[in-house]
Amino acid sequence: MFGEDGYHGAGMEKIAQRAGVTKPVLYQHFVGKKELYCALLDSDMARLLVQVSDAIAGAAGHVRIQRGLAAYFKFIEDNVDSFRLLFRETMGADPDFREAIDHFHDAAAGAIGAIIVEETGKPLEESELLARSVMGMAEAASTWWIDRKQQVGRDELVKDLTELAWRGLSGLPRRKEGERG
Repeated sequence: MFGEDGYHGAGMEKIAQRAGVTKPVLYQHFVGKKELYCALLDSDMARLLVQVSDAIAGAAGHVRIQRGLAAYFKFIEDNVDSFRLLFRETMGADPDFREAIDHFHDAAAGAIGAIIVEETGKPLEESELLARSVMGMAEAASTWWIDRKQQVGRDELVKDLTELAWRGLSGLPRRKEGERG
């Protein structure tokens, strides 16, 4: 309901009806609409992080970028409403919503930044900055992609963004074999 109607447009009565429960049952689990919304944000963000982490496990370099982007866009394709909830509805909204999104961005940048440190030996702070740049590229592309009803196929989008990200990241100095940061 939040993805379809937005936070303000989704009423608890309609949400309860869609969930197949009564409104009092919904209120047994959540104090109000804001708490339900925050719980959904946390759940969706955790699912996305797990899917991307699972996809890149055991991969390196170009393949890791490709798998990560493929998992990200697969999540979006399978969960368009969740994507809207994560990256559209919450922007500029309530401070608690922004805090949840900031927490997600911090977790994702930390994970991607650690990979960049591993691959390049760059300091963590600089690597997290690069990670946020890659994330921004993916988020901007995903918004465009959703707005245009996926006119570009997911595989083609992933291939193009992988090339763009890889060409940039592969130009960074590489960590030498056996070198530690």
